Amino acid sequence: MRSKGGTLRARWLGRLLRDRRESVRLSLTAAGAHILRDKSTISRIETGFIPARVAEVRELLNLYRVKEEPLRAAMESLAKDIWVKGWWDEYADDVDIPVVDLAWLEVRARKLRTFSLPVIHGLLQTREYAEAVMRITDPDEPDDLIPTWLEFRMKRRKALSQLLYTAILDEGVLSRTFGDDRVMRNQLAHLLQLSERPYVTIRVLPFSASSLVGPETEFTLFTLPPPFVLVAQVGTDASVVQTEVSKTARLTAAFARFEQHALDAEESRVFIKTKMEQYT
Repeated sequence: MRSKGGTLRARWLGRLLRDRRESVRLSLTAAGAHILRDKSTISRIETGFIPARVAEVRELLNLYRVKEEPLRAAMESLAKDIWVKGWWDEYADDVDIPVVDLAWLEVRARKLRTFSLPVIHGLLQTREYAEAVMRITDPDEPDDLIPTWLEFRMKRRKALSQLLYTAILDEGVLSRTFGDDRVMRNQLAHLLQLSERPYVTIRVLPFSASSLVGPETEFTLFTLPPPFVLVAQVGTDASVVQTEVSKTARLTAAFARFEQHALDAEESRVFIKTKMEQYT
């Protein structure tokens, strides 16, 4: 079942507007009257179900006495993002809205850090590996949706060309077979190719450090432009939850621990190559 609802962009902007309205103790009715909307519409804007237009955001910021130019500029930019359609929005009918949001986050991010334990992270997957994962994790979904999902995931990989990316893979990911030996060999060869890019770092967390791993079997840390500097995504591509700054400290600390105990980049390449050669 594909989830629908307001986009992450709209929910973020709505929450920021609500916080500013409440800080000056204005009612929904007062805010609505200022931009010629009723209070139920303002409520839906604040929950992200109705996207606010840029002109409305400017007027509400004036009403809420928001004078900080960096914050105003960031909120107006977020409002524009809601109305500008990216390639990911074309898939909203066939792909979960949280996963569409994930593609938007990846494009907007300046830096990405991922930890993967159950499967190789989506941005690093080959098409065949991704299909094998999808057919196992979503066995009840119609077969005719798989090509669309694969196309979407392959397009997401373009984000790797424009950001700093560090991936830490649990050793078990390299031994857990999806598809057959040929699929796994090609997948690990793909990891080796990606690791040669100047802005991509892939490291392996060996089993000897498994005691460091907590309940989060996969997470991503996004470093974004203001007003959301650090955002975390917990779970797999099929179950996406974004949390903001106040909840990211634990995941940031976990990633730092993994970095301390993971093999370095060159050791990881040797390790991945050795695993790849085991798939005949």
